[in-house]
Amino acid sequence: MTSISVVTVCFNSAKSIGATLRSVAGQSHTDREHIIVDGGSSDETMAIVRAQGGTRSLSEPDRGIYDAMNKGVGLASGELIGFLNSDDCYSDSGVLADVASAHATTGADFVYGDLDMIGGDGVLVRRWRTGAIPARGLRGRQIPHPVLWVRRELLLRLSPPFDPSYRISADLKQQLLLINKMGARGTYVRRPLARMGMGGASTSALSSYLTGWRESARAYNEVFGGGGWWFTTRKVSSKLPGLRWGRVAPNSTVAP
Repeated sequence: MTSISVVTVCFNSAKSIGATLRSVAGQSHTDREHIIVDGGSSDETMAIVRAQGGTRSLSEPDRGIYDAMNKGVGLASGELIGFLNSDDCYSDSGVLADVASAHATTGADFVYGDLDMIGGDGVLVRRWRTGAIPARGLRGRQIPHPVLWVRRELLLRLSPPFDPSYRISADLKQQLLLINKMGARGTYVRRPLARMGMGGASTSALSSYLTGWRESARAYNEVFGGGGWWFTTRKVSSKLPGLRWGRVAPNSTVAP
């Protein structure tokens, strides 16, 4: 059975962390650990984490979300490592079981799937259908990190796993290195695996999108030496078909 580490980084997340904790605790796959890396919250975040139980936790100041994610990688012991934001949830109780099965069947370096992006009051903003990654690697796209699980041994070959000089797009740079440069092989689970609440670091305002676009171009340039804005233009264009308007069904809201 494939062991899985789920890392959640948080800061003053008392309003949402409970749903995230319950989402992981309710998974049918039992060979798992949930690691909480808190940035030194001043609200009730850590009290909620301690009350829930069943997690490993670290609470101390950090240098941003990717510094916290790197700490989580250092604490993880699972064969696969995934990251679930503190305002996100898995789509259902069978997600980690499906991920473990896909990994055991294929022996892939990473497992990934689809993501539903949810706005306020349960509004479905986008169905992010990642699609199969072609043999030539990522071209004008990336995998949303809440639905990506990577072999720990492979992440540890990157130093650090996430570049902490980025605010939004270190996960893209990581994927370009792993898939396009290191030749990591993935397997695709063709269904939504997580529900992501809008309003995080990459979706909170127009300025966040602009920062993400600039950093996406920078990441591609740093990995390949050029072509970053062409890659970013294709990446932004690929998102348009998934945009949706209207409310989702009651069983698709963010909180379980």
